[in-house]
Amino acid sequence: MKFCPECGCENIDEAQFCRNCGLEFNVEIEKKSQKPPKANNSIDAGGLSSNPVISNLFLKEDKYTGELRIGKAKTISIAIFILMFLFAMTVGVEGASLFALILTAIIFGLIFAVPTFVIGYVIGIVIDGMSN
Repeated sequence: MKFCPECGCENIDEAQFCRNCGLEFNVEIEKKSQKPPKANNSIDAGGLSSNPVISNLFLKEDKYTGELRIGKAKTISIAIFILMFLFAMTVGVEGASLFALILTAIIFGLIFAVPTFVIGYVIGIVIDGMSN
């Protein structure tokens, strides 16, 4: 397979033109190795990539295509942390100070979020290793 240097689209080896953008391939263009060039038109992932903080929290770069995609383990871990934090805040001890309540909620959220992320990350590595 060869990849278009303009848009990164995958084309068959015998292609004279890119099937996506129509660029004519020169004879100098050799077959690229396994990873295509990074395309300028990476997905917007629902508008998340416009904010760098949100992008770093929820998105990851696909190692095969170079495009941004939702990081499932990261996103689920963040959601679980927020849910457990809110749960601990609502169930908090009535006489406790605000500092103690927030600290307890953070610890409670991390107790559930960190193992969730580790398990999701390991499962992703195992699945990725099985597909190669």
